[in-house]
Amino acid sequence: MIPAGIIHQKNNLYTARIVGNCGEFSTQELIAIAQVASTYGNGKITATSRGTIEIEQISPDNIESMLAEIKAHNLRLGGTGTTVRAIVSCKGTTCTKGLYDVHALATELDDLFYGQIVPKKLKIGVFGCINSLGKAKSQDIGIMPSFKNPHKFEIYIGGLLGNNPVYGQHIDIALNKEQLICAIKFIIEIYQKNGKYPQRLRKVLDTNPNLWQEITDYLTKLIQK
Repeated sequence: MIPAGIIHQKNNLYTARIVGNCGEFSTQELIAIAQVASTYGNGKITATSRGTIEIEQISPDNIESMLAEIKAHNLRLGGTGTTVRAIVSCKGTTCTKGLYDVHALATELDDLFYGQIVPKKLKIGVFGCINSLGKAKSQDIGIMPSFKNPHKFEIYIGGLLGNNPVYGQHIDIALNKEQLICAIKFIIEIYQKNGKYPQRLRKVLDTNPNLWQEITDYLTKLIQK
């Protein structure tokens, strides 16, 4: 059985997807990835739009040995399948336009939600200023700073790219960090409870419009506590 993080490609070759710390890799990790790519792939690595790194053109005969080396280097293989995918974040932690520590929030959410099983896949993005609004709207759950309530957050739900792109719906409720975490947990649970493969979150919510109201009602109650 092919493990998570191994992707079948053309010509019966495989790609290994390595997940970092919300797009961040140490120099030691990059050296280890380069060694694995040189030994088992084509000597090249590819950076993905979600901040993961892929080792390409791996022969099926080399997968077992490659997996052992990845484990020996303590690299994290994954970011595939019917799961909460690698959480993506902008450079708001160090960028002069960032309004909060984006990477710290993203890593906290990654620890809580990455890899959870869902009906299809679910993508969460954490962004730090208005320049990333389009990216936030393109996530299943996009997180932005609240521009009306400093030190709080607002979310966009149900965004999609791919062959049927659609902007996520803005929920105009400002949440503190603890409330945000509760909101994400609630949305994921709704998806797990009501979705069926291969439905994405947006399909589930649009098929059951009452679920949109459930989310809004839940967020409203959160801020009233």
